[in-house]
Amino acid sequence: MKRYVIVALFWSAFLSCANAQTIDLEAVFKGKYQIDQLKNLSWRPSTQQYCYIQNDTLFCFDGKSGQIKEQLTLSDINEKRDVIALTRFPYFTWVDQDHIYFPSTNEIVSIKSAAVTEPALPENWIDADLKELLFIVKEDNQVFVKSKKNNFQPILLCPDTGINIVFGSTVHRSEWGIDEGQYISPKGNYIAFYRMDESMVEDYPIIDINEHITTYRTIKYPMAGQNSHQVKVGIFDVNQSIEANRSVYHYIQTDLEDGEFLTNITFSPDEKSLFIAHVNREQNQMNLIEYDLNTGKKVKTLIQERDERYVEPQTRPLFFNNSSSFIWQSRRDGWNHLYLYNRNGDLISQLTKGEWEVTELFGLDPKEKYLFYTSTNPSPIGNYLYSLNLKSKKSTCLTHKDGTHSPMFSDDKNFFIDYFTNLETPRQIELINSYNGKSKLLLNAKNPYSSIQLGKTEIVTIQNNEGDSLYCRIIFPPNFNKSKKYPVFLYVYGGPHSQLVTNTFMNGGVFLNYMAQQGYIVFTLDNRGTAKRGALFEQVIHRRLGVLEMEDQMAGVRYLLSQPYVDAKNISLDGWSYGGFMILSLISTYPDYFNSATCGGPVVDWSGYEIMYGERYMDTPEENPEGYHSTSILPKVKNIKANLLIFHGGKDDVVLWQHSLKLLNQAVTDGVLINYFVYPNHEHNVRGLDRVHLWKMIEQHHKTYLK
Repeated sequence: MKRYVIVALFWSAFLSCANAQTIDLEAVFKGKYQIDQLKNLSWRPSTQQYCYIQNDTLFCFDGKSGQIKEQLTLSDINEKRDVIALTRFPYFTWVDQDHIYFPSTNEIVSIKSAAVTEPALPENWIDADLKELLFIVKEDNQVFVKSKKNNFQPILLCPDTGINIVFGSTVHRSEWGIDEGQYISPKGNYIAFYRMDESMVEDYPIIDINEHITTYRTIKYPMAGQNSHQVKVGIFDVNQSIEANRSVYHYIQTDLEDGEFLTNITFSPDEKSLFIAHVNREQNQMNLIEYDLNTGKKVKTLIQERDERYVEPQTRPLFFNNSSSFIWQSRRDGWNHLYLYNRNGDLISQLTKGEWEVTELFGLDPKEKYLFYTSTNPSPIGNYLYSLNLKSKKSTCLTHKDGTHSPMFSDDKNFFIDYFTNLETPRQIELINSYNGKSKLLLNAKNPYSSIQLGKTEIVTIQNNEGDSLYCRIIFPPNFNKSKKYPVFLYVYGGPHSQLVTNTFMNGGVFLNYMAQQGYIVFTLDNRGTAKRGALFEQVIHRRLGVLEMEDQMAGVRYLLSQPYVDAKNISLDGWSYGGFMILSLISTYPDYFNSATCGGPVVDWSGYEIMYGERYMDTPEENPEGYHSTSILPKVKNIKANLLIFHGGKDDVVLWQHSLKLLNQAVTDGVLINYFVYPNHEHNVRGLDRVHLWKMIEQHHKTYLK
């Protein structure tokens, strides 16, 4: 085991405070511990001006000189409004260089004159951030297109509707990076949209207990091995539809043989082609296919990728302005990297390489000489920004502080605003020149927990049975004494796409730090199967979820037991969703190690989980019967010895309530005593102020069963 990050000691000056407080859980939801920020910090479109609100005034600063170029006060706006005066400067989004939009009041305001107008878009202009409010609107579960050209008269996006038909919304359970239902072309002449037919998917009831007689609604939930929905991609012609005052559209002529899951929809810059990444039902092959936008016909397959476990395209191709080439992200060499292709789908070169992952692509500069991306180089628990010279293929790190960087670029990429955090730093915001590295500090946030007695946080690495390094976070109780024995509160998630151990401020969150204040050693480990460590590390769990994850978590338990300050009789567990599955797996497979456990929304049997996620990692129940049987919790309920409390949301449409109810039924059969609590009006997690109730339930349960 080795130390990776110096212990966070930013609160050490307060450890001796006689009146130090613990975290006020209710105050968390009232903003007591909010970290300082610059309100509405953003770039003014097509300029090098960064802007934010201070003292009810919008200031626009020049990136080079720092001088104020424009300012707009709340009083200026109120003078031009004909309705009740605003009491504070509202949140806004940019319409264009000279106008901002207030979603809360549905008004557009001129930066220069403070003139307030009804929502109206420039001719032939569509803004992706405003489309649901101004150009694409949803009313009565229908999606309409509105335009200034026809005085915002609504046109139905797709009239090809009916029972169990969904259009203009996300599909495939929002997997593969799908978070939109409509995609607007670069020049605003077309809208690509999803149409999903769910008629072949079984209905599933969700209970509502709020009526005098309980009611229910049905959702479509495609379980592993059962029928999936069918999806099409349509093309709405903006100009022809406005001229005809009705929807003019056609469908892309996709073929199930190319893959039924349609992902990463992208227009070419010239609006002549549409690209779709197809994934097959087995999820072991991806085809990136070009279609003719006007006819909807298939042109060619540009890229085909296969993997014996699974493929998982998460990002769209990035095209150069002349459409002659594009950049594609792939894990073909085991790590997520960038590849340059020509328009015919021929690989030109691999742009990045190494045992680290590209985490996000931020695009090209206007001259297309530099590409900007973030990655886990040099540390998988951090995030760092790089510029790539496309001619020399040399990458240069633009953020040198050890920790996590989140950049926000000006349109011309000459400047970026860097949001930075690490164990010791709540938030720093800097303005940085992308090419010479010159920086200006805009904000150094104060520690909002400075009056509270917190324990110190460490990040360490341990080795699992295979020799892999595993990152772990330890939060010690305040005034920690190595000569004493402390109970352990082990928080687990462990599923794909997760990463809990990061070099960020308060990365354990308020509740885990609160539990450390109650006298627990709070421990978290990122096992195999989690993100940012390469394909092999993540995909090794395929077809046997929970098995290797448990091995790694037990390596963490053994590390804890080797420490003289750990009370071996009092190791407790907590987790939600995949973490709930992990908790149940651990206490039923290694029952003698754990004293108490809490979990929420747990997957109990993967055959009852949805297709897109479940079959990716487990294949179908018919293809992998042994895997499904061995990972099911139900046959192992009889092994549980820990004092267990299970939570579930009564309206959970992700991990269905049926999962934990089946476990309860099995517990009755096996004579195992389990505590159980339902949040009737919550879905897959407990949100808002009710979460304090959940936290107190967790705290009380583990406190009750301390030996």
